[in-house]
Amino acid sequence: MSISRIFQPIDLVSGEVIQLDTQASHHLMTVLRAKLNDGVTLFNGQGGEYKSTIIQMTKKQVSVQINEHLLRDVESPLELYLAQGISRGEKMDYTIQKAVELGVKKIIPLLTERSTVKLDAERREKRFQHWQSIIISACEQSGRNQIPELLFPMTIENSLSSVQADWCFVLSPAATSQLKDNAIKKNQRVLLLIGPEGGLSESEINLVCSQGYKPLNLGPRILRTETAAVAAITALQCSFGDMGV
Repeated sequence: MSISRIFQPIDLVSGEVIQLDTQASHHLMTVLRAKLNDGVTLFNGQGGEYKSTIIQMTKKQVSVQINEHLLRDVESPLELYLAQGISRGEKMDYTIQKAVELGVKKIIPLLTERSTVKLDAERREKRFQHWQSIIISACEQSGRNQIPELLFPMTIENSLSSVQADWCFVLSPAATSQLKDNAIKKNQRVLLLIGPEGGLSESEINLVCSQGYKPLNLGPRILRTETAAVAAITALQCSFGDMGV
């Protein structure tokens, strides 16, 4: 039985022996207390996963024998994208982590009028790398073999031309339309736009609605930004994706 799932962004071939990268080796040895002959599952985002066995351990490196390739696929038939107004610290981390676990395939961090997070060029790059690591960890934990695409932080205006979908929704407590009012089909692309802690401004909502976005209401209660993302994604997957109720 595998003790962990590990992402390695390299070609993986059954029968070969490879050295895991430093981060993966440290995680297996120090965090998981792995031992020789323990099983581990590898994946590289190119489809399927590889059952492997630890065959050598040094102070800093773990080597594994790649065994069987399994064509395991847990991706949702719903092509779901999340355009999320950047929220503070752990809230944004939580939103990205749960979005990946719930099957989102593309994440677009948005710089919005009411966002309290200000990112210069250097901080945007650092945040991008941090969020990418959260995405990979969430894939390892949740059993996904495909790595969701993370776009570099952008404005709402830029996102309108950068991301295309069959259905585009903007969450708004003032909206009257609900998910049940829309005939979304499996295999269609659905984009959710959610504001940060302070919500989207009226001008931002008017802008996206003028470009074809449909205002969407999740119910009578006002949700925090991280709760709204989880609730909306779950509702879409239950109604049109691969989650049962």
